[in-house]
Amino acid sequence: MQRFKEGEVTFFAEDNQTKKAGVFFNPSRRFDRDLNVSLIKALGAKDIVGIDLFAASGVRGLRLAKETGAFTSIIINDIKTSHTIKKNITLNHIKRTKLIQTCINAANVNSLEDGFDYIDIDPFGSPVRFLASAIQKLRYGGTLAITATDSAPLYGRAPKACILKYGAVSLKTSYYNEVGLRILIKRAEEIANIYGRSLEPILFDVRRHYLRVYLKVRKPDSSRPIGYIFQCKHCPYRLTEGYGEKCPVCGSNLVRIGPLWMGKLFSNELMPNISAFSVSSEVKSYVENLANEEHIISYYTTNELSSYLKTKEIPINGLGSRTVFDPKGFRTKKALNEIIEDWKSLLARF
Repeated sequence: MQRFKEGEVTFFAEDNQTKKAGVFFNPSRRFDRDLNVSLIKALGAKDIVGIDLFAASGVRGLRLAKETGAFTSIIINDIKTSHTIKKNITLNHIKRTKLIQTCINAANVNSLEDGFDYIDIDPFGSPVRFLASAIQKLRYGGTLAITATDSAPLYGRAPKACILKYGAVSLKTSYYNEVGLRILIKRAEEIANIYGRSLEPILFDVRRHYLRVYLKVRKPDSSRPIGYIFQCKHCPYRLTEGYGEKCPVCGSNLVRIGPLWMGKLFSNELMPNISAFSVSSEVKSYVENLANEEHIISYYTTNELSSYLKTKEIPINGLGSRTVFDPKGFRTKKALNEIIEDWKSLLARF
């Protein structure tokens, strides 16, 4: 094992990105943990109780305990690594932290006596099988953080697995990562509804093969925004309201994606607070860019359009507003025909 330092904590772990790692640690997800700490600080809650179900080295829970000042206690749970977690807790002189030294079944959080204000689910693969117990154990107003690393089903590369795990049809599109996130949120919301609760997305982070979203637990809401996207198989056209069988641009069939979450993906009100409490310049930049993101479903990319129109790529400026999902992505309320006309007009300048 190696000794690492991240944020304000020092800990022992293995930099080994496989299930076989004795004490798993992924340095490339430091931004994710920085964002996590910044969010909890921004929420301003005090004396809360939390649990990190899949702690591995315990770095996330350790940082939340030491850097936010929000937790009365935070349980750090992992059957494989409890000895190392205990060692890391002692190393960082963290007193207000409980440790489960014998495994609880992570799918049965209800075996614990107390309710929680914060539950973190960051497993290998899909988090779905752990959601029911976690949602039941969260207090109203509490925060659920979930990570999915099974990007193949969510991104449209394993459609059968997506139907089985998430109850939705995905598709390989230019905005695949947004589709995956919306399907993940939809599945969490469906499970919450079973137990008389609803979920409100307040922040997300989607990078490469992992998707992470933070959701507030609310009282039941029958008006949950769940629906479909209709995507053309042969051109960039997509429809997010109403229903269509044929593409009005090229005449091809439209494919139905979903059901998925059609509502907001983050809370605009929270962005200034997260920026103010950001623990890194990368977090600050991210949330400031996110604050400018329009709540429009799906985005186009410049490489998608250049490929379809068989022209060179042009800058995004003038086409729409940027999105944090893709450096070449932009959002717009314009119809595809209008976007194409804008593209041709801008192309003449380059």
